[in-house]
Amino acid sequence: MYAKSDKIYHTMLLRRRFCKRLFFMVAVFAVSFYISVLLFGDLKTPRVIKLTDLDRCPACYGVTVCPELYSNQIIMESSRDWHRLFNVKNIFYGYTKSNRRVVLKKLAHNWELKQFDQNLCKTWNLRWNCKPIHILNVSNIEEKIMNIIKYNVSSPDTEPRKGLVLCPYIKSFYDLIYPVLYNKPSSNKKSDFINLWTMLSINPEPIILQIIPKSKGWRVPAFGGVCGRLEVVAYEGEPLSTLRHVAWHRRLKYANDILAAAMDFTFKHDRFRFYFMDWSLDNIVVNENDGITFIDLEDVVVLDKHISPGKDLPDWYQRYARESMGSGFTFSIENMCKHHLSDHNIWAACYLLAGDENPLLYPIPNEVNVSRPHFDRLLNKCLNGDDRFRTITKLQHVITDMLLDEKIIGFGDIR
Repeated sequence: MYAKSDKIYHTMLLRRRFCKRLFFMVAVFAVSFYISVLLFGDLKTPRVIKLTDLDRCPACYGVTVCPELYSNQIIMESSRDWHRLFNVKNIFYGYTKSNRRVVLKKLAHNWELKQFDQNLCKTWNLRWNCKPIHILNVSNIEEKIMNIIKYNVSSPDTEPRKGLVLCPYIKSFYDLIYPVLYNKPSSNKKSDFINLWTMLSINPEPIILQIIPKSKGWRVPAFGGVCGRLEVVAYEGEPLSTLRHVAWHRRLKYANDILAAAMDFTFKHDRFRFYFMDWSLDNIVVNENDGITFIDLEDVVVLDKHISPGKDLPDWYQRYARESMGSGFTFSIENMCKHHLSDHNIWAACYLLAGDENPLLYPIPNEVNVSRPHFDRLLNKCLNGDDRFRTITKLQHVITDMLLDEKIIGFGDIR
């Protein structure tokens, strides 16, 4: 009898605990939702200006697109409100008045921005309760910028780099940022330099997008501008990782464009090479015309190929071929910076096409293996061979020929 009573009591206790936990979870959700509504305003009329954090300027990215945001020429998508409220990556979507879709990026997680702000006063040797506007009174802004560049090129062992590595010598910095800093009218160069420091500290993507703009044929998003801590770029399509189900000949076209981009990033600029560190099918998008765009440009090694090497660069005029550093996407920034040319971008492109992790072009159709058995061998040679520059030229020639073969692509236009 007592055992039965104990069992009933135990069951009631469990139910009571469950109800308390359920009530607590509902309460937490309700409070979170209410706070989110307060922060973002009316869900039916999203206000993009609330995302800009303009009060943090000049410790922000700039103000070039603020007039368009304030005049409602860019409207956030109302259909993505739930995504907006619980957006871990801080990436949002909207439309311009001309109905062009855009992407709005804060370029960091909320915790990263909070940490950056917590260290702001200490970083600039200001009072603990300083305001960002007080940075305009300091005199060592360019020194702070160069310190970031020095840190990133010094191969730190214990802490991560801050997005952009400029090598082999930091004196190239002013030539690199010329399109960003000196090709626009500004009444306050000091504020512009603080913006540069902020982007280098948080995410240098807006800098890179202005150095290699889409308007000059680079496969990057069209840059709309910045406002506070918000970057506006054109929406360029869906991630390639979501399109692995499409016909193989379409994936072959994507592959051709990826290889072309690898060559462009390596050779196209008349002064610098751009070795991107985060090659991924998630970071390449495809538009309605099957054109590709690289959308994550945060981590990049920028190499000045026209320097006069010192004694610290005895192997400068030799090509650096990626070493066998184990499986997966691995590389040596230090070695890339010691040579005037590296095959990093080429290897990275071929890794997307034929590497260990969901290769874009595999499995190769049987009819392709039968008619062009050398194609698989070329892909493997691009990954594991010792002359990728020669291999990619052959690979591009073979792919171009295949894209003209009706037995592979079928009849009609490539889609």
